[in-house]
Amino acid sequence: MTVELMRCPDDDLSLGTLLRGWRERALLTQEQLAQRADLNVRTVRRLENRGLQQPRTTSILLLAEALGLDGEERAVLAAAARGPSAERGDPVAVPRQLPAGAAVFVGREHERTALEDTATVAAIDGMAGVGKTALAVHAAHRLAPRFPDGQLFVNLHGHTRGMTPVDPGDALARVLRAFDVPGERIPEHVDDRAALYRGVVADRRVLIVLDDAADEDQVRPLLPAGRGCRLIVTSRRRLIGLDGTRTLSLDVLPAREAVALFTRTAGPEQVMDAPAGVLVEIVERCGRLPLAVRIAAVRLRARPAWSVGHLLARLTDDRPAELTAGRHSVTAALDLSYQRLSEDQRRVYRLLGSIVGAEFGVDEAAAVQGTTVVRASRLLDQLLDVHLLQEPAPGRFRFHALVRDHVRALPHGTWGEVAGPF
Repeated sequence: MTVELMRCPDDDLSLGTLLRGWRERALLTQEQLAQRADLNVRTVRRLENRGLQQPRTTSILLLAEALGLDGEERAVLAAAARGPSAERGDPVAVPRQLPAGAAVFVGREHERTALEDTATVAAIDGMAGVGKTALAVHAAHRLAPRFPDGQLFVNLHGHTRGMTPVDPGDALARVLRAFDVPGERIPEHVDDRAALYRGVVADRRVLIVLDDAADEDQVRPLLPAGRGCRLIVTSRRRLIGLDGTRTLSLDVLPAREAVALFTRTAGPEQVMDAPAGVLVEIVERCGRLPLAVRIAAVRLRARPAWSVGHLLARLTDDRPAELTAGRHSVTAALDLSYQRLSEDQRRVYRLLGSIVGAEFGVDEAAAVQGTTVVRASRLLDQLLDVHLLQEPAPGRFRFHALVRDHVRALPHGTWGEVAGPF
């Protein structure tokens, strides 16, 4: 029995006929299939004899996995299992988990277009506060109509104060529960959970957003196999180890878009009389980093007596202290990036803060570290990969202005840990 024949709209191609045909192709008895799928043999018999009219979705997924069905075959089996219930409009779990988008979203036209055109997996990386999550959620809301079978959002907590990164197995369990897979049917081993997850989404059009990934290993088990699915990942690390992934590295905003973000967030009444030059100076003091620009704008909006000139003066006097609003802080965000570094990387990060000048080369970095050019280059690459360092030209390096503030506030040249609430 071939797949083509099974897909024909014939009365004989019921769920039972399909299941029996694929079982025989796999050279399995009913008892062997039941054992492989971890089901009761009575369930397999009833399915093949049409004695079970509304099988559980999880039972169908387990059988598809046990039979080694490909994506098309899984889709055919799932459609047969739904049968008349789909025509009756019986409810199917359709998760809608996307959080609300940013109240003010500006720019990123090129990146938004790239996300909409990407076929399967896109990874957005960039420094802390550059707007990765805002872009991912904004794009996901625009894409949502293309994915009627669900939109999932999972915060992987790669950089969350007081939390360790989410275990991939726990993330898979959460996704499976979103599709109404009962807890007792979720396997213990992460590989089995990943296989079940791929089966669940194989014949669905689902959009998945994985926010704040720590590394590729955390993401890899959550990669969907179905062609109808789309995955968007955000991370402070370049996820170059994920095959078939389109990577988008976010930079800070252009000055014009940074000013637009500031004015729209602060409100027209706060900036209506502000000279354009002063607004540009403010966003430049914020390093044109979206998080910093938003914090500065929120502080201005919360202080009706302040002028933009007063805010600029405060940013000039003590920039790190001013870029804090409630639980949002540029320094705290960079602290979390620093926390994820290895001991060697932390030491190099601190030592590089002692280099005078806007830019430096590998030779200067090696000299301040007291090491070879080869080793210094490797450590610089590691800081580049987590966006704590920039490379404006080959072999030339610099810190973003706010990162330089952060590194210079740390004690340099020691192996000790930096004091502070991590």
